[in-house]
Amino acid sequence: MVENISIEGIAYIVERIAERAREASRDSKEDREDCFKGGRALAYYEVLDILRTELDAREISLDKIGLDFDLEKELL
Repeated sequence: MVENISIEGIAYIVERIAERAREASRDSKEDREDCFKGGRALAYYEVLDILRTELDAREISLDKIGLDFDLEKELL
C-alpha cells in the first residue's frame, strides 16, 4: 500500500537533513584535513540538491519545504 506524504511531512524531513548538513559543513570547515568530514558534508549537500531538483520539477514550493536557501553558500 502506497501512502502519500504531506508537504509538512516533507518539510520536516528536509529540516532534519538540512540540520545535519549544516553540522557536517561546520565540522568539515573546522578540519579541512579530514577527508571523511569533507565527504560527509558533500554527501548531505548532494542529497539536498537532489531533493531540491526533484521538488522543483514537481512544482512544489521550495519555500514551504525549507529548501529556499543557497546550498552552495551555506554548505560548501
